[in-house]
This record gives sequence, structure tokens and C-alpha cells, in this order.
Amino acid sequence: MTTGSAVRLLLVLAAVGSVGCAHMLRPNPTPVADSEWPRTLAAAQERAGRGEFEAADSLLGQFARLHPGTHPANEAMFWQGVFRLDPSNRSGSLAVGLSALDAYLADARPHDHAVEAMTLRRVAAQLDAANRLAASASVAVHESPTAPNRATDTRPEARTDASADAEIKRLKDELAKANAELERIKRRLAQPPGKN
Repeated sequence: MTTGSAVRLLLVLAAVGSVGCAHMLRPNPTPVADSEWPRTLAAAQERAGRGEFEAADSLLGQFARLHPGTHPANEAMFWQGVFRLDPSNRSGSLAVGLSALDAYLADARPHDHAVEAMTLRRVAAQLDAANRLAASASVAVHESPTAPNRATDTRPEARTDASADAEIKRLKDELAKANAELERIKRRLAQPPGKN
């Protein structure tokens, strides 16, 4: 190898090395999803705050479709669940909100709102169970041919209802006595003096 060839080889190696070092020193560019997420979330929250839940859901869904598999796409699922659980959201429901939160929590990646999602999920599940219980009780009452007879019913809740009824009756009787005494006092005070 000649001296000129060795110098050229060293120059090439130095150039390649400097390009590699320069590339290593440059910070990784922020992925598009990470840079777009704050604006998308702010816009979705603003729309939800105005009661435009379908527009908010659409923004979040579109973001998740454009950036599948990214951390912000998973966070979009959390916010969809939150907005779908909102009682003022006419197109939302407990079932679809729970579904979104379940999908969010099922993702293996780190979550920004795992505790919030689990708490909301438990609250929504309890509300769902209470709604189902109330609906079945309402159906049972409406399908019953006659109202239950509390005097002969031996179930604990019937005894509780009977004792509550007895307490209500006692309080009504006391109120009636107090009202009668008040009327007697009013009549006595309305009489002219000296007519006892």
C-alpha cells in the first residue's frame, strides 16, 4: 500500500467515523405520535368539555388508527373510556366505557393512567351492577300479581320494611298529637280574657 493510498484510507475512515459520531450525538427525533399527542388530547378534552363527545371520540379514534402500537395511541383509549363513561354523553354507556378501559389496561406497555383506569373501571362496574339489580327489581315488582304482605312475610328485608313502617306510623301519631295540642293552644289564646 502506498503512502497516498494509506492517507486516502485514513481520510475515508475519519469521515465515516465523524458521520457516525455526529449521528450518535444528535438526539433521537421525537416520533410523530409523541409530538401530535398533546394537541390531539387538548382538542379532544376541549370538545368533551363542551359536550361534543362524538367529536372528541372521533379525534381520539383517528389518532389511534394513525399511530397504532404507540404509547399515545394507548392513552387515547383511556380518554375514550373516560368520555364514554360520562353520564352526559348520550352516545356513551357503561358497557362501551368499560370496554375501552379494559382494552387500555390489557395493553402490556406502560400506562400514564393505570390507577385512574382501574378506579374508574371498578366504579363503572359497580354502577352497572346496581343498574342491573334495580332493573331486575323493577321487573319483579311489575310482574308480581300482588304486593307482598309484610305482616306474613318472614324474609329479613320484609321485617326491616315492617319495622320502618311501624316507626313511620309512630312518628305520624306523635305529629298528629303535637298538631292537636297546638290547635288547642291556639283556640285558648284566641278567647277573650276572663272567659276561662
